[in-house]
Amino acid sequence: MFTYANPEGWPLASGDLVRLRLQGRRHVGLVVEPLAELPPELAGRRILPIEAVHQSAAVDPHWQALLAQVARDCHTSLFRTLKTALPPGWLGQRAERHASAPRRRIRVEARSDAAVPADATAGLTPRQLQALELLERAGGAAWLSPFSAATGIGRSVLEALERRGLVRLRRMADGLEEGAVLLPGSEGVAPQLERPQVLTPQQDEVLAAIRAAAPGQALLLWGVTGAGKTEVYLQAAADALAAGRSALLLTPEIGLIPQLLERCRRRFGSGVLEYHSGCSEGQRIRTWRRCLASGSPVLVVGTRSAVFLPIPQLGLIVLDEEHDSSYKQDSPMPCYHARDVARQRALRSGARLVLGSATPCLETWLSCQGSQPSTTLLRLPQRIGSRPLPPVRLVDMRHELEEGHRRLISRPLMERLAALPACGEQAVVLVPRRGYSSFLSCRSCGEVVQCPHCDVALTVHRSRAAGGGGAGRQWLRCHWCDHRQEIGERCGACGSTAFKPFGAGTQRVMEQLEAELEGLRVLRFDRDTTRGREGHRRLLDQFAAGEADVLVGTQMLAKGMDLPDVTLAAVLAADGLLHRPDLRAGEQSLQLLLQLAGRAGRGDRPGEVLVQTYCPEHPVIRHLVDGRYEAFLEEELALRRSAGLVPFSRACLLRLAGPSASGTATAAAALAERIRPGVVAAGWLVIGPAPAPVARVAGRSRWQLLLHGPTASVLPLASEAELRAGLPQGVSLAIDPDPLEL
Repeated sequence: MFTYANPEGWPLASGDLVRLRLQGRRHVGLVVEPLAELPPELAGRRILPIEAVHQSAAVDPHWQALLAQVARDCHTSLFRTLKTALPPGWLGQRAERHASAPRRRIRVEARSDAAVPADATAGLTPRQLQALELLERAGGAAWLSPFSAATGIGRSVLEALERRGLVRLRRMADGLEEGAVLLPGSEGVAPQLERPQVLTPQQDEVLAAIRAAAPGQALLLWGVTGAGKTEVYLQAAADALAAGRSALLLTPEIGLIPQLLERCRRRFGSGVLEYHSGCSEGQRIRTWRRCLASGSPVLVVGTRSAVFLPIPQLGLIVLDEEHDSSYKQDSPMPCYHARDVARQRALRSGARLVLGSATPCLETWLSCQGSQPSTTLLRLPQRIGSRPLPPVRLVDMRHELEEGHRRLISRPLMERLAALPACGEQAVVLVPRRGYSSFLSCRSCGEVVQCPHCDVALTVHRSRAAGGGGAGRQWLRCHWCDHRQEIGERCGACGSTAFKPFGAGTQRVMEQLEAELEGLRVLRFDRDTTRGREGHRRLLDQFAAGEADVLVGTQMLAKGMDLPDVTLAAVLAADGLLHRPDLRAGEQSLQLLLQLAGRAGRGDRPGEVLVQTYCPEHPVIRHLVDGRYEAFLEEELALRRSAGLVPFSRACLLRLAGPSASGTATAAAALAERIRPGVVAAGWLVIGPAPAPVARVAGRSRWQLLLHGPTASVLPLASEAELRAGLPQGVSLAIDPDPLEL
């Protein structure tokens, strides 16, 4: 904390943000306390002045109490938590440009035929005619700067066309037209809004239960894919707004925002707010200020960071796909889980919390059990229109290999994909790339090389060859006990030499499909192809418009997309999900596969799921085929209970990173010895130090300590500042309570 002067006499209070200079650099600081007089120890010293008020009442006491709780739970400082919760640029060092200044852009749009005067095109210059033709090729609209850069058409040409009524130049600020009204129910809202859908009896029962829930109550809405959970969310949000309360709808991924945002705006108007990392800095700040200044209820759609918005009179919080690991932040600190923060917010604000999923996580399902459950279980067991869930068909890749087919894509899948264009149907193909490296699998018998001391698959490691060329040496290693062994030439179970690392990428799959199935139109949907603010929306719009037959992608394919023409969902190399060395590998694999299966058959035509695997007898595959997810949860719960694993215990991961492997390892060992007495006295264990699963990232060596202790107990650690104080310079520390990946 620092002391500053207030020569302008601004009426400052605790919770205001102010602009100032610290060591010559511009910063935004939080007013902790206004002082009536200068502290004695600063008498006679020059006190720097505050330069401006950045945001009044940015942090109120009730909201700060929530953040203080998050800071305690995540074992970090309130300042670090505040900096995470506030919009970018609102606390700490800031750029010279005003953080809240919106980015202004100009949108060029061709006028519709009805709006164009009959003689408007008479006498146009060749350049003007070319501009109209190029704009038509661009789909009738484009941003001025990239359009001019790509075509050489200057602004003066377009302004001349605007004067003739042929185009319109719209001044936009961060995607919103200047002067656009953001308030629900105001003049900027389209007058004709979508009417609520007629609910099924099951949806009606669920909505009635949400309405009857006590303030602060958490509810799990367990509905199969296609059961109409989103319509329940929208009608519950309408109830909250009608009662003068706000609503917050969260999704785990930016890729799901466009679809949910569009549905909300069709129902509630253009005043629906959005908040996520895909928004510009100015847009996020305006949403934040809209929530701060609002005297009326708001509806916000966002990802996990939106859980911190200072939404007034919060009446409903929805976490769609509540099982998704994207709700957990593991870097930077605080390592919070949006579901836990949402529970805190619901209790503090009296909002009802709805956790929705077709495949709820084990912890949430467990909270619904017992004589006094903390979460109320609601079910939607049937799809809308009683459409059947798609059947699952397995392709045993061992048989494909025996019959001489060694391709990545099986013959049954090739045949099914080849028939798509003639039927006017579409398919999604998942290429699992979860995990950090390949495991070693026998392609004859399906055997996976396991650690002799742990029930996990050994992971293939590679070192660079001398001089940086080639693959270098390969070996197998266990990331739980650090057992190591050489890679054998033959399978230990059947003696086959078809024994190699397993895995394939989306680009290779796409190229193979295009090469072998002539005329099949394929789109790739992964992090490489969905970059940019509109990347997800652009690709999904193309696919929904029928511009491709097959969408090949990674795990984001399985998350909540509603594509009615998709009749086939296929999984290549499902084994890449099953044998990860992680406690939650089985649970997360089945969740992903069931979610992907739910993408098929959502329209009028029935769907099917095709899964390629070398391990058709694996428990996860067995439960995928029978569709009995609850039976899997019961088996997994019994297994975890017998072994005393999460959620029947707690875990905390301490991650260290430094410039050298030896220095980081030494720092990790010293930290382990420093904390061990207090940890052991509290009934916890210290496991490690050990190299992190990805031992080196961006040139920094990574080591970790795993703490394991009784469930519901407090972390037996000193403060973050004390833990950091004992580390050598250059070695960083991250504290991750209740990590999802160990």
